[in-house]
Amino acid sequence: MIKLFKYEIHRILCNKFFAGLLVITFLYSYQVMAGEIVLGTANTAPFSEWSFGMYLSRMLPILLIALLFFISFLYSRQEQEVRRITDTTPMDQKQLGLLRCGAMVVGFICISVVSVCVGLCFYAVNFRYTDFSHFLLPALLTLIPAMLFVLGVGIILGKIHPALIYALMPLVFLLGYLSVPNALDLLGSSFFQKMPLSLPIGTGGEPAFMVPFSVWIGKTVYAVIGLFLIILGVTRKSDKTQQSYKVKAGASI
Repeated sequence: MIKLFKYEIHRILCNKFFAGLLVITFLYSYQVMAGEIVLGTANTAPFSEWSFGMYLSRMLPILLIALLFFISFLYSRQEQEVRRITDTTPMDQKQLGLLRCGAMVVGFICISVVSVCVGLCFYAVNFRYTDFSHFLLPALLTLIPAMLFVLGVGIILGKIHPALIYALMPLVFLLGYLSVPNALDLLGSSFFQKMPLSLPIGTGGEPAFMVPFSVWIGKTVYAVIGLFLIILGVTRKSDKTQQSYKVKAGASI
């Protein structure tokens, strides 16, 4: 299973398409950091937890679209040919599905690391700020629930029809510019932009970073729904697969 997992990771990471995504992510990360985050978010410092969280929320559409591209690989014509072979082997298809999901998560993490590193290097070079431990909480709060939710939704939509994955991509971009309640804010842009304005100014001259309970609940719900959809997606065969089995069974009769 370890060799198979390495093979799945190799298929995602070692290709020209992934290299192109890395370049796009790098350039867009610098543009967002130098053009928007350098001014600070909601009257906070550019290197505050609020500004760093806002930076990641601005980057999330690109990161999630990259994840959706990884999901689309599962439903490509080449992958369908490979699946016809793997479906005839004694390999547990549920475990294979989980391995592929794990490989896509690794791909998402690699893309996200590029974006995070651009932001941290920008802080270190331009502001001489290197106390990066404060950024762990806003990073996990922003990236993990959104990744799980979009991964689950993408897998389910791909089973219905692969074209729906591409239809989801512009919706992900749109989410970054919608004003929604903090508890329902998947990407976090509304939360990081509005929440500091409602908090008192602390001793450091800006509001301390805090996450309301309602936001924790909202992020948890997104993550749980995503995990449920992932498990549902890897344990149930798509309609096309079931139809092909019926055709084969009818032909054999």
